[in-house]
Amino acid sequence: MNKKIFLAIGMLVLTVMNVDAQSKGKTVAIWYPKFPPINSQKSKGLCNTRVIASYNASSTALSVKFPSNGQGGKVEIYRNGAKVVGTAAPAGASLSFVLRNYGKGDYTVIVSQRNTVVFSEIYSVK
Repeated sequence: MNKKIFLAIGMLVLTVMNVDAQSKGKTVAIWYPKFPPINSQKSKGLCNTRVIASYNASSTALSVKFPSNGQGGKVEIYRNGAKVVGTAAPAGASLSFVLRNYGKGDYTVIVSQRNTVVFSEIYSVK
């Protein structure tokens, strides 16, 4: 029996649950633990610099620039659901695509870094 109680208390602490109580219509937090972040969690965030993507509708030119002090990424372009471009780029790279060269249709552009989508847009080329 003691083993089950110890396990239940351990699971409560590990899952960092909120325990709240009602006091005259207000929710009052009784216990909410705050643990310091682990060192590996501090360095996993993305760099604060941004990917710059611009589109010129008259020439159907798409430009994507990755920051030089950050990391590279990947550009994927789909025309009517079919992938026409899938390229990786290092940090500081500038890529340019003319969507009209791939044909007429609706284009979905997805720019990602690691496993995070940083830019997504749909363009129509007629």
